[in-house]
Amino acid sequence: MSSEIRLGFQVPQAGPNAVAGFVKDFVHRAHDGGITMFWVGDHILMGGFAHRAKEHETFLEPLVLLSYIAGEMDDIELGTSVLIVPYRNAFSLAKSIATLAHLTQRHLAVGVGVGWAEHEFEALGLPFRARGRQTDEFCELFAKLRDTPDETWQVGSYVYRGSGFEPRLDGHTSIWVGGNSATARRRVVRWGDAWQPTGLTVEAMQAGVAELRVFCEAAERDFSELEIGLRLRIRPTPEASPHYIGDLLGPYIDAGVRDFLLEINTRDRQRALESIDRVVASARLAKLMI
Repeated sequence: MSSEIRLGFQVPQAGPNAVAGFVKDFVHRAHDGGITMFWVGDHILMGGFAHRAKEHETFLEPLVLLSYIAGEMDDIELGTSVLIVPYRNAFSLAKSIATLAHLTQRHLAVGVGVGWAEHEFEALGLPFRARGRQTDEFCELFAKLRDTPDETWQVGSYVYRGSGFEPRLDGHTSIWVGGNSATARRRVVRWGDAWQPTGLTVEAMQAGVAELRVFCEAAERDFSELEIGLRLRIRPTPEASPHYIGDLLGPYIDAGVRDFLLEINTRDRQRALESIDRVVASARLAKLMI
């Protein structure tokens, strides 16, 4: 586990802000402030979650969006929070990830999740209740392609003969398991390099980290090998305290979180850009950034 605190931003991906010009403005503004980690999410269809976005609004495909961002600057890292891996064929998804990592030569945090939007599974003709098993299969397949690419193996219905998968997955890629449940934490211990829940309270985060330690001990896995992340929606308004970020993140840091994905909660473009500046200034005041 790293002792360094890292901050990253969720890239504009949905609604009126999901346009090339503003995506560029956002990532450049954040990068100018010292942010080098950028994350994207995953949906196939909108609708069914009116609290997030309207049914007839855009939502950009995650790996294509990361490719676009990667072309803007050389010294950034990329992440998915999270890919709903049951939406896609596991081998095909691994191929897309390997290609992105190969072409960009950036570290790619492959955040994975089982999904919750049942209407998307229905539209794709996929069994909603099989999503946990399919996610486990992807994680195992991904780990085998990365760690034992010359061996023959079978994972579920996927068969690999020990050759032919190029470019190879390598140290540029790591598995970040999303989800707030005990099942997700068990998946971290079995397959993951990191755990990244969403929006947990400090108390729930403390309990989750404690349980993760117990699961690691039972599996004889070194807990210190794992990164602990957290995705948080934030609203750094002009009225917010200059100490906003330090006050918000400090208790989580004490709980063991080292990697924060911050999602700026506004649809107003100028306010979003100004929020980036306030986050960076507040983080520097708290000595979370140089």
